[in-house]
Amino acid sequence: MCGIAGSIINTKLTNLKVSQLLNLMRNRGPDNQSFNEFKINKKKLYFFSSRLKIVDRVDRSNQPMTFDEITIIFNGEIYNYDELRKKLIRKNIKIKTKSDTEIILRLYQIYGTNCVNHLEGMWAFAIYDKSKEAVFISRDRIGEKPLYYFKKNGQFHFGSQTSFIRKLVSNNSINQDKILNYLTYGYKTIERDNESFYKNIFKLDPGTNLIINKNLEFKFVKYWHPKVFEKSLSEKNVNNNIFYSLNNSISEVCKSNLKIGLSLSGGIDSNLLLSFFTKKLDKRNITTYSIIDNDPRYNESELINYASKTYGVKNCQIILKPDDNHLENLDKLIHYHDKPISTINYFLQSYIYKSMASDSIKISINGNGADEMFAGYYQHYQLYYQSLKNKNDKNIFKKNWKKYIAPLLRNNEFKNLDKKQIKSFFTFFGKNELKKKFKKNIREEFFVKNVLKNKMANEFFYQTLPLALHEDDLNSMFYSIENRSPFLNRSLVEFCFSLESKHFMKDSFNKYLLRKNSKNILKDKIRLNREKKGFNASFDSVFSFDNKKFKEWFFEKSSPIFHLIDRKVFLKKFQRSGLKELGQQSLFNICSTKLFLEKN
Repeated sequence: MCGIAGSIINTKLTNLKVSQLLNLMRNRGPDNQSFNEFKINKKKLYFFSSRLKIVDRVDRSNQPMTFDEITIIFNGEIYNYDELRKKLIRKNIKIKTKSDTEIILRLYQIYGTNCVNHLEGMWAFAIYDKSKEAVFISRDRIGEKPLYYFKKNGQFHFGSQTSFIRKLVSNNSINQDKILNYLTYGYKTIERDNESFYKNIFKLDPGTNLIINKNLEFKFVKYWHPKVFEKSLSEKNVNNNIFYSLNNSISEVCKSNLKIGLSLSGGIDSNLLLSFFTKKLDKRNITTYSIIDNDPRYNESELINYASKTYGVKNCQIILKPDDNHLENLDKLIHYHDKPISTINYFLQSYIYKSMASDSIKISINGNGADEMFAGYYQHYQLYYQSLKNKNDKNIFKKNWKKYIAPLLRNNEFKNLDKKQIKSFFTFFGKNELKKKFKKNIREEFFVKNVLKNKMANEFFYQTLPLALHEDDLNSMFYSIENRSPFLNRSLVEFCFSLESKHFMKDSFNKYLLRKNSKNILKDKIRLNREKKGFNASFDSVFSFDNKKFKEWFFEKSSPIFHLIDRKVFLKKFQRSGLKELGQQSLFNICSTKLFLEKN
């Protein structure tokens, strides 16, 4: 796991600029920082690397890595590199390291840009092929590892973070439409397109290669496309496939002799991972970490303590207190993220990584993707109900839903099972509350007619998962920790999105397939628990308007956020009903955006 960056420019970078960039990249890879300089068609080409040693933790695997006039910089983890290494040896390829970085480079020598079809894992890498005077850049299928680029006025820059590119081009021009979309419609809009929070800095789409030839012509190639459809399979066949894929994926991901940290909630995702780990790893190498909010709506301490005791693993609990210095911590995190933190739960996740770092954890495991792949959100009940054709099936489902699910719901949008139009994006600000007009981008993509599958695909590819991956990557890298997501195995993802919607819920259980496949692994107290809380907290568990200093800062007239929001209208709204009318999520959005804007 590393940080990477690169440039194609007309003039040589100064030693000071190189030093500043490598220092900025240090969090992503504190074990080694280095760079190479090349020529490509009379221009300067730079490759920068900052390495976190996870695989082959010796200097021979430092980057940039060069063999036979081919150079690579790589951020990520190739889980099938042992298998690929053996195949290469059988082809009489001499392997000089034990790193997955070299494996990618050797595959490129054989297969060219098609090498990505052989890789299982997460990656963002760049290869310079001197013989062709060409640069080949690639990002993994799901988008676990980030990659941004800037192309303007004959110069090209790329990097793992927008801050790397901004250091190279001195770009401080805020993308105001992005800010207004986020403030108005919330976090689901952030990864909806390839724009960043800065103008002219874009993300390379997941599953995409970028080839730059010797004439500096750019070609984007989509090497992997999501396929969403419904094929008919028996429940037994489905469950066998799910169990086999889960077992293989988790086995691959936890292959390491380093200590592993797991974010543990009371939900089925993290507990399923924990149950697998305790069977495959030495329990002494596993430590779990949990956020505890005293607000009963989010407090999962009972189930967390039960799981920790059941599996005999250490659990470190971070207890939230509103009088702690959260604002200063949020400010530091936003500075590193180079953008607003999208939700309060991703801010709180950073406390987990901080705790892991204090325990010298180098690898973190999470359950990203499970909600989107197995129908884990409350809105999925309504969509599943709509997809049912048989009247008797609908009546039985509705009866169970009223008994088990309805009493758990707090959001009025999800309390009517018969409601056909469910909001994908909630509006936090009306036209009269904003001072600026902006370009809206809130429509959903069409994948398939089935409303449940279509919603799950939008969440997986455009809304919730891409955001979770980006936030988790930045949070973990802030503390120099590699973050892994076992549910995002390619075969498991492709299989889930090929299933009929009828397999995802039964007896009004969401994530039915995960519950079914953990019957002999998880205790029923957790496996059959229907309430979803997750890593979350209320705004007033972290920030308090009773704190005079915080309240004055939040509403200060001089803040640039009130160039976008009408302060008078906003203040009246707050004075009428405070937290109740404004909403917890909206308040955090404002707080996070305010800190971001004040830094630029």
